[in-house]
Amino acid sequence: MSQPVAITSQTRTFFRFREYSVERVQHLAAEFEHAQPFPHLVLENFLNPTPVELAGIFPAPDWPHWHKREDFYQSGKMYCRDTDVIPPPILSIFHELSSPPFLNFLESVTGIEGIIPDPYYDGGGLHCSGPAGVLMPHTDFHYADRLKLYRRLNLLLYLNPEWHASWGGCLELWEKGSPQPAKVVVPKWGTCVIFRTDDQSVHGFSTPIEAGHWRCSIALYYYTSREAARFSGDAFTYWQQHGKQSGMNRLRLRWHQLLTRAAHKLSYIAHRANPNKEP
Repeated sequence: MSQPVAITSQTRTFFRFREYSVERVQHLAAEFEHAQPFPHLVLENFLNPTPVELAGIFPAPDWPHWHKREDFYQSGKMYCRDTDVIPPPILSIFHELSSPPFLNFLESVTGIEGIIPDPYYDGGGLHCSGPAGVLMPHTDFHYADRLKLYRRLNLLLYLNPEWHASWGGCLELWEKGSPQPAKVVVPKWGTCVIFRTDDQSVHGFSTPIEAGHWRCSIALYYYTSREAARFSGDAFTYWQQHGKQSGMNRLRLRWHQLLTRAAHKLSYIAHRANPNKEP
């Protein structure tokens, strides 16, 4: 392994995939394919620069360009995908994770051909969640209407200089329908998680973040022009946990669940009818 590099605005080699041998890539491909509860990779120390070398590049919680979410499912979450205000070193990270060498790496380890990055970072970009913040377990949208493309992979890169599991906010990978996560990933510095995105890839962090801590990450999504051979979802996010409700809200939630199940079944029928999906 090479030593961490000093980062300047011109530096492009943030990530260690360039150092991997053919045998290492083949090993990662097998690991991705057989991972449970769905295909994924957890690449620790994937980022070359240390927290000291990138100190201060991630915007603080009081940054004026954060957009905030207040709903139950994403309580305490802030995000930004505006490339006019995102700090240049982070834009360089975005660019490298969208470059042909990295796309070739993704294709090699996932077996998915023709991977396309999202130039708009819809749903992605910079993410920051603070004290008591959660991201309830869910499956993501599969079809991006803006791009007319099919979402195939998620990439999460954690930029927390220090993190302990006891602080909450750990990424959870769930088997659909299970009462507890199958795998938990601590979002520590330089850890990169890549996973297949479909209607089975339930993920999130349901344990609230402890007071005094802010969870910082980058999220990027990758697409293909052709739909996957198996049904992989539709244009909606499906939340797996809804919290306790009473009275009229309980009835409304029940109707929501029935309608989303019906929509999911209709999407499956549409998938079966599509002649352009992968063979």
